[in-house]
Amino acid sequence: MLKKGLWLVIYTALLAFLSVFIFFKIQERDLIIQLNNHNLSLDAFHVVLKQPLTLDEFEQKINQNKQLPSLQIHFQNRKNNITYFFGTGDFSVPPMISGSFFSANDFKSDVSILVVGKDWKNKLYTPKDQSYLEHQGHFYPVLGVMGDKYRSDLDKQIFVLPGSATRKKLLANNFRIIIDGKKQLTSQQLKHVLPLSKVNRLKSKQLFVSQGSWTVAHWAEALGLLLVLFGSLFGTSLWRIFARQRYREAHFLQKTASLFVFEEWRYYALFSVLGIVLGLIVGMITFNMYNYLLLLLFVGASFIVANVYLIIRLRVLVKQEA
Repeated sequence: MLKKGLWLVIYTALLAFLSVFIFFKIQERDLIIQLNNHNLSLDAFHVVLKQPLTLDEFEQKINQNKQLPSLQIHFQNRKNNITYFFGTGDFSVPPMISGSFFSANDFKSDVSILVVGKDWKNKLYTPKDQSYLEHQGHFYPVLGVMGDKYRSDLDKQIFVLPGSATRKKLLANNFRIIIDGKKQLTSQQLKHVLPLSKVNRLKSKQLFVSQGSWTVAHWAEALGLLLVLFGSLFGTSLWRIFARQRYREAHFLQKTASLFVFEEWRYYALFSVLGIVLGLIVGMITFNMYNYLLLLLFVGASFIVANVYLIIRLRVLVKQEA
């Protein structure tokens, strides 16, 4: 039986490996979408103030409310790639090529400090241990360089943490204000804290899609997952075809139909599990993923569906051969 089931071990291992690859591509595309949106999730809100507030006043209102989750707030300049940044709690940070992103202590700084995208890396002036960027005749200290191995709009951005004096001068109303929570926010939470005339979900850039259109953004990956599922059922169908001859042998040995179905299912499940575990191990070693939960849920669900389908097909076979 081991030799007869070897093909199934190899077949299910290939399907499991393909599943890991597809989920790796899903996470890769999700990362690129987020980087193209300046490291903002699609749960972020675009808000418009109904009264003038300086950046300092805006930040004070946020800090006064302890019920809000960890936030990153972007005050985006409408004319260039400059974003004034503010964060609370354990806010989400972008991937860094070098240096570090803003920390809690940096928000107390009296001078403006920057974090820049990787397109600015070669324009930095580094006399000793500290890098600087010249902007409008001034040199600003740079904490780090943002980016990843993928190209994205984040590469062109300059994130500015303005000094205390600058925060008291700049009007938040003059910027495009985006608020993103590490945990999901509601519009009512924001309206309770800030004087807002408009609160809308952030729309992602034209190349990608807006909130709720996962299948459109991942159509190739979704198709791949469907093929893996159909591949699992096809493997089950092949096992059932080969089981026809084994049923005749079992019938000759006077085995009951129930015992035959149980033994076929047992061997199928055993060989499938061996193949799945092998494919997952090789896939996880090959591809670096940060979350395996959805992958394991998909593989587990496919395994259950294939096993149920096999039992049904075996029972039909027994009735046909009776």
